[in-house]
Amino acid sequence: MLGFFKYFNFFIANFYALLSQFGFQVDAPTLHILLPVGISFFTFQSMSYTIDVYRRQIEPTPDFLDYALFVSFFPQLVAGPIERAKNLLPQIQAPRKFREENLTEGFLLIYWGLFKKLFIADNLAAFISYADSTLALDGATGNGGLILVSTYAFMFQLYCDFSGYSDIARGTARLMGFDIMLNFRAPFFSKNIQEIWNRWHISLTSWIRDYLFFPLAKVKIGKRYLNARVVVILTFLIMGLWHGASWNFILWGGYNGLILIIYTSFVLKTRRFRNRKPTRFSPFIRVLSVLATFHVAAFGLLFFRASSLHQIGIWTYHLVTDISITPDVADIFLRVLLYISPLLVIDFHLYHEDELNKLWQMPAFVKYGFLYVTFYLIIVFSAPAGNFIYFQF
Repeated sequence: MLGFFKYFNFFIANFYALLSQFGFQVDAPTLHILLPVGISFFTFQSMSYTIDVYRRQIEPTPDFLDYALFVSFFPQLVAGPIERAKNLLPQIQAPRKFREENLTEGFLLIYWGLFKKLFIADNLAAFISYADSTLALDGATGNGGLILVSTYAFMFQLYCDFSGYSDIARGTARLMGFDIMLNFRAPFFSKNIQEIWNRWHISLTSWIRDYLFFPLAKVKIGKRYLNARVVVILTFLIMGLWHGASWNFILWGGYNGLILIIYTSFVLKTRRFRNRKPTRFSPFIRVLSVLATFHVAAFGLLFFRASSLHQIGIWTYHLVTDISITPDVADIFLRVLLYISPLLVIDFHLYHEDELNKLWQMPAFVKYGFLYVTFYLIIVFSAPAGNFIYFQF
């Protein structure tokens, strides 16, 4: 079902494009297919139930309504997190009681998600729109500095937009007595590309790991298992395709798979030479590692954000040949930094703490100061709201 609704036109168009390269001129059929809301998410969610039952990791539920609620649980139906039956089904089947802390934690999560969406993501979208409107796609004009700053902005916009929705979904579920999984854990403070994938869209990456990567690693060709690097590349290519029926998403997946292979190979070869004892240079090295990881991941989002392969080429060309810091670029960079500063402060706290409600245990001037400042920023500086980015997937 997912393959038909999401990928039919993509594969048909590419198949007929391939035929045309060999001289066959055929009129390709095109279906105007309406994509069902949240199909990528509830398909993966229902698949995990079927596979877990098959593997005998969970018992099948005898109640169809319980199963239907698990698959179509409305807070996270449209854009995740992708829940597992072993976590959500027992909560559905068990009686729930009113708890005051659920209200506190739920409203705090909803509030923080709204702040990330309305104040950060939607304001950054305006900067990105301005940057895109000033860049010619034919390559005649361009500004590598503007592309770089808009890439930074998109990285934070995507994160705040998607993690904001996840927080709202988790908070809404918490109000009703359900605890759904954490989807993001301060990924911008990751020290390496492997860590960032353990902290970004956790519900998808863990699903891909358990139901795609591990089974592919057990596939044999003849008497030998598939090469580990081949498995990594295949996994990331499929994960890229999951995001959308377009070559730019496939390239994004391939890029991240290749970077992960390079990183893990480097770690294995240099493990015995590393000094595990902290030195006075350790904090400096940590900051450099975080910055390098951020830039590697941000460059990959050029593939994710672009609308065509040609656009990827133009952006990359100007990034390599024409990075100039004009007054416009400097102004946008400072504005982006101002908008993301509250996020960096809170995420620095959340790097070692999974839950935002830990903030509620801090002194009164801290927690009420946080609420006052963020509420003021939402009311005074919020941009016109747009759709959540992941609604398209």
